[in-house]
Amino acid sequence: MGILNWGFRANLKVHQVKDETKSIDLKTKNGGTSKFKNFIDNLEIIDPKKKLWLNPLLFNGSLQTLYYTSVDTSKKFLIYYGRELFTYEDGGICSLDWVIEPPKSELEFKKIYNETLPEGFPRLNKRSRYFTEDELAGIRKHDQESTKPLVVVLHGLGGGSHEPLIRNLAEDIGKKTNNEWDLVVINSRGCCRTKVTTDKLFTAIATGDIKEVLLEMRRRFPNRPIYAVGFSFGAIMLANFLGEFEKDPEHDNLIKAACLIGCAWDMVDSAYHLDNSWTGKYLLNPNLTKYLNKIIKNNFKELNNHDSTIFNEKNLIKGQQQTKTWQFDNVFTCHLAGFSNPMEYYREGSPVRRIKNIKTPTLAINSIDDPAVSVRLPTFEVANNPHIALVETDLGGHLGFVQSNGDYWCVEAVEEFFTNFEAKFQ
Repeated sequence: MGILNWGFRANLKVHQVKDETKSIDLKTKNGGTSKFKNFIDNLEIIDPKKKLWLNPLLFNGSLQTLYYTSVDTSKKFLIYYGRELFTYEDGGICSLDWVIEPPKSELEFKKIYNETLPEGFPRLNKRSRYFTEDELAGIRKHDQESTKPLVVVLHGLGGGSHEPLIRNLAEDIGKKTNNEWDLVVINSRGCCRTKVTTDKLFTAIATGDIKEVLLEMRRRFPNRPIYAVGFSFGAIMLANFLGEFEKDPEHDNLIKAACLIGCAWDMVDSAYHLDNSWTGKYLLNPNLTKYLNKIIKNNFKELNNHDSTIFNEKNLIKGQQQTKTWQFDNVFTCHLAGFSNPMEYYREGSPVRRIKNIKTPTLAINSIDDPAVSVRLPTFEVANNPHIALVETDLGGHLGFVQSNGDYWCVEAVEEFFTNFEAKFQ
């Protein structure tokens, strides 16, 4: 990326079906219908005629990305979570972090934290605690009456509810809706201090993990609209899930609308892109690989007990020696997903293969100065699917879009898309 791509006033392009008559009709709350394309065109925050103003000190994709990955945001986005453990059909677990009201007393919060932390489980991130039994009974209670919208969030590679982008989203939606929406983060197997209890970890094609949680949400809250947003690797998983709609009728009515932020549409191209960009090669790749290895190391005993062919001392040492995510995937992930090498896994896991099958109204956002994922965006595929709108920016990096106040523009776009969609459509 040359200096001609530097700046802080980003240009926006919106890719969607060009012919309005081919856009999907959505039922409005006043009994009529409206085109999805018209709805997207009327969102003020993604108006291509206007410039997107970002932090002038973060004038390229690398700086935008590094800000997100390294700047201390512990004093911003002060979101509190209550944690619920969710058990999958295969015995594995994820953790569901629900946004809760700030405690009236930090001492009381710490008291409940100490009383509810399961024996043998790692300590949680700041402002997170497990629910009490009474709280769990309330959150798991089947509620036939509630129509309160629920946002389900999928985090980035090895991340979780502690990520600043997710906390920013929770704060923004809470303020804009007067806390009339709920938000829950699905922390994948092994992530965000969630224990691993089987030989399975999260993968790009582990769409069944998303499905099980969403089906449980639908069972608990049959009349609540559910919105879903994925960030980075979470966007890959969510896009793949949405693209399996035609194959599985149980998907119907699970998600009202979705957002995909920083999605690596082509995982093969993204692997090469990450390996060849300076930021990716020397900063992102080593740090991501180190974090992934940490998940293996922290859960090695359990993983080894379930599958010693993959999770053994030899591979544990080999994994620790790697500095690139594809090398880590070559040791562990591709074999867990049933492939002989990472490129086979990446080809199968690329959401671009499933764009044509997405039938959920979806807004995607990608920046072409992203140092982490492929910047060859699937504009042709999107233009042939009336259910998707892809916003392309020329500044913003990977999960960046940092504004002068430290807030993330993409979060504002997600909030406006979801709340306007809910206000307008059935």
